[in-house]
Amino acid sequence: MLNERQLSLLVKLEHQSSSLAELAQSAGVSARTISRDIDYLNFTLSGRARVNNQGSAGVQLDILDRKHYFQLLQRHDHDDQLLALLLLNGFTTRLQLADALDLPETLVADKLVKLRQRYEKVFCIAGRPGVGYFIDEPETRQILILANLLKKDPFISPLTGFNYAAVERLTSSLASLQGWPAIGRDYVVSMVLAVWAMRNVIRSVPLSEGDHDIAFCIENAGFYFNQKTLSVLVSLLDELQLQATRITPEVIQHLLTETLSAHPGGELDAQLIEDLTGHVTRCAASPVWVAESRQGSMNNLKAAWPVAFDMSIRFITLLREQLGLIISDSDLIGLYFACALERHQTERQPVILLAEQNAIATVNKLAIERDIPNSRVHIARSVAEMIGLREELQPVCIINNSHLELDECVSNVLNIRNIITPGGISQIKDFLDTVFIRQNLDRLFPIEGSFHEDNSPEDSWLEICARVSQRLVKHKHLTADEAWRICQREQEGENLIVNQLAIPHCWSERETSFRGFFITLSHPLTVNHEPVSHLLIACASASARHELKIFSYLARTLYKHLPGEITGLKNAGEFVRLLRE
Repeated sequence: MLNERQLSLLVKLEHQSSSLAELAQSAGVSARTISRDIDYLNFTLSGRARVNNQGSAGVQLDILDRKHYFQLLQRHDHDDQLLALLLLNGFTTRLQLADALDLPETLVADKLVKLRQRYEKVFCIAGRPGVGYFIDEPETRQILILANLLKKDPFISPLTGFNYAAVERLTSSLASLQGWPAIGRDYVVSMVLAVWAMRNVIRSVPLSEGDHDIAFCIENAGFYFNQKTLSVLVSLLDELQLQATRITPEVIQHLLTETLSAHPGGELDAQLIEDLTGHVTRCAASPVWVAESRQGSMNNLKAAWPVAFDMSIRFITLLREQLGLIISDSDLIGLYFACALERHQTERQPVILLAEQNAIATVNKLAIERDIPNSRVHIARSVAEMIGLREELQPVCIINNSHLELDECVSNVLNIRNIITPGGISQIKDFLDTVFIRQNLDRLFPIEGSFHEDNSPEDSWLEICARVSQRLVKHKHLTADEAWRICQREQEGENLIVNQLAIPHCWSERETSFRGFFITLSHPLTVNHEPVSHLLIACASASARHELKIFSYLARTLYKHLPGEITGLKNAGEFVRLLRE
């Protein structure tokens, strides 16, 4: 069984690599203890993942089988069992939870704090002095939360009152059920089990006429539901089915149009409408309050496509306001928006391929344009022809596919000989994606607009954002409207934090290009339960497609460094030098 320190070690490494010394300091133990923990973790993970100590590169976690890796962690961290106990017992004291889980009471107290943080945007875990802890949600939602837990593991708690044979009979009996077609049969099974497990604690749920088909299936499986319990189950299933039928492509298109009106950098196409219609329908019919497996951090993706995840927050708000539909997985919906943005990367970037052999040049040109759709390759067979094309086209880069020597003054040259391999294609793609940024780092992150914020430990995150934004307005680096958008965005949650650097941002309708102002802080703070040492106020033009790539470049570059290097930055000059490395 993994202990809390070992589980915390894995969580830290899921986000980014760290040095052995930093891991030891964070855990309050010696580096030798962390090394022993790594050996034990590799033994326990048994091929699902591996923790590697890369020396100067730090300790890294390589997840080889994501599904089974996260399932293994869930069996070790007791979180689901703790949730089930809170749902099935009503009010439960820490001592009762500790006895049920066979854990020290101090450890249970720590777990409750972390559980509250983990699910604070999904449901509320509350406590009442002298009474105990409970899930502070309506009974219908409590049933759905328990159904999610039982869908993952039907035998998560001995309090449920059923065994493996009974669950198998119920699954088999409900397989041919014709009612509620939008709801998956496995979800219907978990709903039946949840209502059965909570039958003695349910007090006031809207009643409905019982459905004879499902009553017959339940009875055949060996369960007995009285009229009230059956009515509770049927009313919940009817409500889920009704929610699902309200989701149509026309409804989703209307919501997307409203969403994109506030985010002109987004893209709307038929594929996005189809994807989101299917996803929202599934969420309406089978709500996910507790994920099937604990997901890793999506900070990398949020940093690469921040506009997509900003749109997902707005889209989910509209679902709640206009349809009364509550969906908690803004990260997954953000991925659909990110895919739409990726599909519309249609800018053709000119590339010169300097090659002496016509056959090799033709093959390489086809390979580059096939694998890098936003590129247009122009072949030059001599240095003189290359110079002429360079003056005419102003290429993003020159690929020297020959044995000719180029003058040192010729910039942005990649030397790749003979037939270009997949590795060479990756090298070219990376160069094309970042050349504009690397050439303009001083302009994109101006030193004159950056400064030091002498914050106190008592200052809240929103107070710091407001103060910093107003100072940038005063010096004419931001408009008042942009400063308001930045502060408003930070209040919505899902704050963008990359390797202890917070990036409050907004999308500007002005023609000016990207502006990023590096602000150092006197005192670090915690934002959304993540440490923040400094911040980067960013304002991007939503209509300039290449500016979205700046966020991706920031994430990839910053995550190459250990957190201590980010914390140790003294000014904007050091920050820009870090980005050049």
